[in-house]
Amino acid sequence: MSIFKEIYHTEGRLNRLRYLKYMVLLAIVAGVATFVTSSMAAFLTGDPMGMLVNVVTGIWAIVAGAGNVMLMIRRLHDLDKSGYFVILAFVPVVGIIFSIYLFFMKGTDGYNRYGEDPLTY
Repeated sequence: MSIFKEIYHTEGRLNRLRYLKYMVLLAIVAGVATFVTSSMAAFLTGDPMGMLVNVVTGIWAIVAGAGNVMLMIRRLHDLDKSGYFVILAFVPVVGIIFSIYLFFMKGTDGYNRYGEDPLTY
């Protein structure tokens, strides 16, 4: 399965290690892509704070944000929780605690309503 398909879907479960790896990978790719495309836009327009730079940066933020939400949903599935709990990530202060919870809480052992234990395959 390609890395794109691995990040951008919400079916199944995601253990802590894979969650961490995909979140770091997504942050690095989004950061590098944003830097490169924004630099190119600034070079082409001559204005580092111009509209094109803001549009490009905004698009990359949406793409990376969607990936983050999808990874959180799969991590919640591993904890046998509904994906709707991802809304907590957008609440100030609660979102930080929620993110820490997703990183450190052990997933459900064995099969749950969202699928097979990701540690078994």
